[in-house]
Amino acid sequence: MRLSDVPLPDSPVCLNAIDVAKTYTSPALLNHSFRAYVWAAAYGAVHDVAFDGELLFVAALLHDVGLVEEFDNHTVPFEVAGGHVAWVFAAGAGWPRQRRERLSEVIVRHMSNEVDPDEDPEGFLLARSTGSTSRAATSAISPPGSRPRCWTGIRG
Repeated sequence: MRLSDVPLPDSPVCLNAIDVAKTYTSPALLNHSFRAYVWAAAYGAVHDVAFDGELLFVAALLHDVGLVEEFDNHTVPFEVAGGHVAWVFAAGAGWPRQRRERLSEVIVRHMSNEVDPDEDPEGFLLARSTGSTSRAATSAISPPGSRPRCWTGIRG
């Protein structure tokens, strides 16, 4: 599987998440967020982890928003602040409370060492794609030497 073959969801809420990420994050952080989704979705596809693509995409685009100055909160970890921002974003998008809470949980859990894929496949995949194991995830889904080509065009 080539990472460049992973389709990006394009629902209205996903497009709005891209707009928020473009508005508030640096180009480097934006590209990291796109890569986080692509790695997570590819890993899920290769390892048969069923996931909600829209939920995972929005979580990936907003997972580090708690790091930006506008949303930085000195009283909680950045992933918790980002989870709160994402919850509010999802409320504005019309997501029901349970889906908003799932989005926030996925973002908070992306910093966990262990996330059970059966309980939280999106949290598992986002943690896998952004954590110290991301090199292993990447090598498990792309042939040696292909990684630099995979990032071409993933700029949002």
